[in-house]
Amino acid sequence: MKVSNPIFSEDPAQQSAGTLEQLTLLADLSQDFVKSMNINDILRRAVTRIKTYMDAEAASVFLVDREQQNLVCRASAGPVDVTSMAIKTDAGIIGRTFTTGTSQMIKDAEKDKDFICHVDTLTGFRTRSVLCAPLISQDKTIGVIQVLNKLDEKLFQPRDNDILRLLATPIALAVQNARFTLNFVEQKRIKKELTLARKLQRSLLPGRLKPPFPVVGTNISANEVSGDFYDYFTLNDGTVGFIIGDVSGKGIDASMLMVRASSLLRWIGKDKLPPGQWLAKANKELCEKASRGLFVCAAVGYYNPITDEAIWSNAGLPPVIYKCPKGNIKTWTADAPPLGIKTSDLSFDQQATKLNSGGLYFLTDGLTDARNEHNQRRELEGIIEDIKNIQSESPEVRIGKLITSARRHKLNDDATVLLIEKRDHLLEETLVAEQFKASACQLKHIRHKIMEVAKKVGFDDQCCQQIILSIDEAITNIIRHAYKDVKDGEIELEIKKQNQTLVFYLRDFAPEVYDSSIRPRDLSNPLPGQMGINFIDCVMDSWEFATPKDGYGNLLIMKKEIA
Repeated sequence: MKVSNPIFSEDPAQQSAGTLEQLTLLADLSQDFVKSMNINDILRRAVTRIKTYMDAEAASVFLVDREQQNLVCRASAGPVDVTSMAIKTDAGIIGRTFTTGTSQMIKDAEKDKDFICHVDTLTGFRTRSVLCAPLISQDKTIGVIQVLNKLDEKLFQPRDNDILRLLATPIALAVQNARFTLNFVEQKRIKKELTLARKLQRSLLPGRLKPPFPVVGTNISANEVSGDFYDYFTLNDGTVGFIIGDVSGKGIDASMLMVRASSLLRWIGKDKLPPGQWLAKANKELCEKASRGLFVCAAVGYYNPITDEAIWSNAGLPPVIYKCPKGNIKTWTADAPPLGIKTSDLSFDQQATKLNSGGLYFLTDGLTDARNEHNQRRELEGIIEDIKNIQSESPEVRIGKLITSARRHKLNDDATVLLIEKRDHLLEETLVAEQFKASACQLKHIRHKIMEVAKKVGFDDQCCQQIILSIDEAITNIIRHAYKDVKDGEIELEIKKQNQTLVFYLRDFAPEVYDSSIRPRDLSNPLPGQMGINFIDCVMDSWEFATPKDGYGNLLIMKKEIA
């Protein structure tokens, strides 16, 4: 039994000619599709060719705008240009084609119940016959291709319907490929912008200063670009100024405001205005130029090492926490709104206290808003409990443990801690300073160095092996994930002894790794590999990422207290 093919003529000669014409059209369309990733250009050329091939008076392509629930004409060819015209996804013959996902061949448009006659009224075009085919990609209808009015008063035939369906497939594929490419390019552009913004932000964060400098800060970002910042500086009379802030919002606008606010607060603070006036002047400046809807929570102050007194003013940050040497806690609540909201003159009250060998903690709300496995906030009480329970003579270790604790929770916002405390009792000694190639061949030498140091300061053999494995894991992660096995990468390892704490500084010069993505894994569902961070988290008393002094690469700081 002979099977008929509805696409081609029964006449072999006509069938061969028709097949050649279709293949030629498909080849021409394919060449057009690879010439450009501009969707409008692709569709404009496609409808022009299809209109001519189908002997139609007009042709157009509509793509769906799912947010607006519209079908929008992206290209048209014919006596009337309907590009940019929008109709509802369930309206008209085009809408019926879209919602049903099936072709529609209408011989007399005016008799069809879904025909939208007012379009003809507006344009002056008279629609007689309609042929529509859905554009389907990955089992989803993304648009409709339409041809109108067969020339010479003829009607569209089933063969025309099959040809249009055949042509709809590569058009749908080209549209999706163009969208994927544009999305990829846009993501690359955004990633590049975020990387530049992140580098700019990190360059503004101060490097760690050795004891006896009385201020220690650290930060962990919840996203690629952080909205938190901190800073400190020394005035001519030895007084130390300090700043901590949190910019509302996300993205590039917020990051640019963070850069401006950080620079502005540092510049004003150098004049040694009282903290209240310091914030008032910054507020006035930010209100004049801040982006609408964005504001800055900030605390600023000074610490005088001679009088042992700290004085500060707080605008919108969580309460300041003071822990005295005996373990008692005192807090001061912010009594002023954030900066950049009210343009009228505001007064910012000041608080002051003597440290008396205690520690003064400033923090952003990323710590209090961190969630546990039950989605419960830590709140201020949780932070105070951590501060009470963390025992270490080193301020660096204590704020490192706060950040390490935060990593074990889900961070919804950036988390920053600034600790003001005398550190003149700390003695720092450099035990190892090595620079080596990012190669597994170097690990044997580094293990030997770590073993020497760990035994020298008094760790037993088991603890020495655990420390070696932790550093080994960290270096291996740098080689594999930061440098991605690039042979000429450099790694610096510095080991210091701060009283009864061994501090490991591991620095690379690879592209920045977003520290918010590095956290211990959930061990309730163990999978092979990727256990290095969990091992480091178990062995070390604290670990954190900090900003290298020159702003490039990554710096991992791990601390192990000597029993």
